[in-house]
Amino acid sequence: MFRKSVQPLMAFTKACGSVHNRSLYSAAALGLEGYEAYREKTRTQHLHNVDNFKRKMRDFVSGSSTNMIFTDDLKNIIHLIDNTPEDKQLLKDTIERYNQQGKELRFGNYVFGPVIMRACHHLGDADLALDLFKGASGADGFFDQLTSYQLLGDMLYEKGRYQEVRELFDAIKSRQIQGGRFPKHCITLTFAACYKENTPESFQYAMDLWKELNAVGHVPMRKATAFAAALALNHGKPEIAVEILGTVTKGNYVTVRQLKTLALCTLNRLEDVVPIFRSVLEVKGPFEKQQTFCREVIERVQESVKQAKEANASMTLQDLERMVEFLDTNGQIVNEKLDTMLCSEIVSTGQRTDGRSNLADSYNNRGGRYQQQQQQQQQRNFRPTKKYQQQRPGLSEMN
Repeated sequence: MFRKSVQPLMAFTKACGSVHNRSLYSAAALGLEGYEAYREKTRTQHLHNVDNFKRKMRDFVSGSSTNMIFTDDLKNIIHLIDNTPEDKQLLKDTIERYNQQGKELRFGNYVFGPVIMRACHHLGDADLALDLFKGASGADGFFDQLTSYQLLGDMLYEKGRYQEVRELFDAIKSRQIQGGRFPKHCITLTFAACYKENTPESFQYAMDLWKELNAVGHVPMRKATAFAAALALNHGKPEIAVEILGTVTKGNYVTVRQLKTLALCTLNRLEDVVPIFRSVLEVKGPFEKQQTFCREVIERVQESVKQAKEANASMTLQDLERMVEFLDTNGQIVNEKLDTMLCSEIVSTGQRTDGRSNLADSYNNRGGRYQQQQQQQQQRNFRPTKKYQQQRPGLSEMN
């Protein structure tokens, strides 16, 4: 009986999966603005000799050449690459030659992995990113940064290659990149991919992952929790959805409360929907943002109320009907789809007021090293205790 009740949400997922997908993370959150700013700067510096520089680098990476590839050479290639087969091959060859050179010849600590992944993201070429990632597997951690994995996972997600997102996450767990098996943003991408894929295999994978996270006391981001709960609803498991959503400290979060409402309707627990509606209708201050419900969720509630009234009318049902009227009168019912809200881009809270990314100013010398240092510092500061601190991480630390 659950399958029939959750059919609307499944329909949204199928519709969403049938069209071109968008990135789960915004350009600012992924540091793409910083890459593009430095790309423009590099191109300006090489304005009159870009073609000559590329021609010289092709000579350098040829089999007969003994010329060294310096760090600045690779940096320039990454930021001058165009969306052509010749340039992409040049990037591959330059990375291969650079990694073949002895590490004793490198005195800088520029981290190339995230920057290369941003270049591939800029070009919209997930195949190139995956080829480079696999090709450098033996290059002593060339792409072993959580930011590199996040960027690659986001590209695969955007292209609808959801199974490969799962495979990428398995690689992260097996390698324990930067000292962690469960990086929060990669977890969110994985649950998002499972939700989009919406198959029995992806559902089982997501539930196994949730149990694994729960066993070690890891609290996923709200977005990841919402994806896991929505997937459970899609597969006729509203009781699992309620349990998953119960782990969220702030239950009035827009997608959380609506998914919980759908799950409770499916379970015929309409009396538990009343406090959810009441919390939205209560006005706590003149500057508080008005909270809303999707029209499709309200229609699902109305359908459940109608079915329940045919069996036995009660005060609870009358309360719900009045609350729906109030929501409608107050303009708190919106036409936006729940799936659209759920799949909306994650935007970095570290954006500046001038619209630029902080990465744009720090990109020149640090490359991906800044993100790596931040993640390593977080690992050093983490002190596990017998009882895991239930504090939900945000996006403020991500550049």
